[in-house]
Parts: sequence; structure tokens; C-alpha cells
Amino acid sequence: MTELVFCKAIVFDFDGTLADSMPFLQKIGVEIMMNHFGVSKDDATEKYVSTTGLPYEHQIKMNFLDDPRNEEAIKEFEQLKIERIYEQELFPDAELTVRELTRRGFDVFVSSSTFQPTIEEYFRRRGILELFKAIVGYKPGFEKGADHLKHISSKYNIDFGDMLFVGDSLKDYERSKDFCQFIGVVGLFDFQDFRKAGHDGQMVERLSDILEIVESDYVEFPYDD
Repeated sequence: MTELVFCKAIVFDFDGTLADSMPFLQKIGVEIMMNHFGVSKDDATEKYVSTTGLPYEHQIKMNFLDDPRNEEAIKEFEQLKIERIYEQELFPDAELTVRELTRRGFDVFVSSSTFQPTIEEYFRRRGILELFKAIVGYKPGFEKGADHLKHISSKYNIDFGDMLFVGDSLKDYERSKDFCQFIGVVGLFDFQDFRKAGHDGQMVERLSDILEIVESDYVEFPYDD
């Protein structure tokens, strides 16, 4: 029997969770590391994957500490990302899942390491921006994890105990585990990866699977007869 997760608000990661953008981002992220720092593809891939879920700025600075080439690499990545992010598609069940959660009365948010205006424009172009209570994006000193979750809690009067974070990376889990419940979306990281990282809660293979898991003590779902 599936163990239910009770919450009032659901916070989704963007890249790799709602949008099938990780193959694209990993490709350019790895290529930039290879081109700017002369590392092998295998080494660059390991460096990228091990820090996935963080802003690319942090991925670069963690992997190439105090390297004078860092800023140019970060600038190139962000430029390529903005140029191509709107081409990346949502996962097939992403819109359905968000619509159904909204219909049931959940507050649905996005928390991303991508800049907020970019994510808002992405959803605006798809005509579904209004489905989200708010889009919370990255800016220096305001990151996915503690910063975003505290902001959502304070601004929208949502206790951490009533909040659920849904993400596809180990960093998503690490940065949310001290604040709220977490559901891992299996993809870039498998079930064992999440377990090894310490996550002993729910995981799903498809985003729409969470519709069978989440419940609310706060709303009566308006199911049709």
C-alpha cells in the first residue's frame, strides 16, 4: 500500500522535474567544462552530475576553485541556456499533473536554479503560468533550498510541515530535507542513488504518479460525480 504524503503546498523543481531539459543542460555544461578547463568528457560529466541541482555558477566554482576562467565559462553557459531553454519541452504529464493538483486545491510553486524571468516566460509561452501560485527563481544570494523555501513559507503563510518539495536531483533532496517533505523523481539519479543520499521517503518514476500519493487535510477535492 502506498504511503500518503499530506501537504498543503507542492514546490516543484524545474529542470529535469517539470521540463525535460537536463539532457540539453548537461550537454552544454559538460562541453563548456571541457572547452574552458581542458578536462576529459568523463571528468566533466562526473563534475557536472555530482553538482546537478545547483546553479551552474556554483557548479563551476565548486569544481574549479578560484580559476580565472570561471566567469567566462559561467557567462557562456547562461547565454546558451537563455537562447535554447524555450525549445525544451515539458515532460508529457507535467501540465496534466499541475492542473490536477491546482484543481484539487493545492498551492503549486516552482523553485529553480534558473533566473525567475526566464522560467516565467517559459510558462507564459505555453499558456500555463497562471497554474502556479508563484515562480521562485535564482539570483545571487537567493537560491533553491533554504532561501526559496523560507521565502515561500513567509510570503504565503505556509508552514514547512505543510510543504512538499518534488525534485530530480540529490541536491534537491539535500537542500530541502531540513525544511519539508521530499519526493524524488527518478531519472538522472535512480532509486539507489536517493537511498544512498539518505532519502527514505517516496520516489516516483513519472511525475503524474504523485497524484496517487499526495493528500491534503486542508481542502475537499472537488471531484466530479
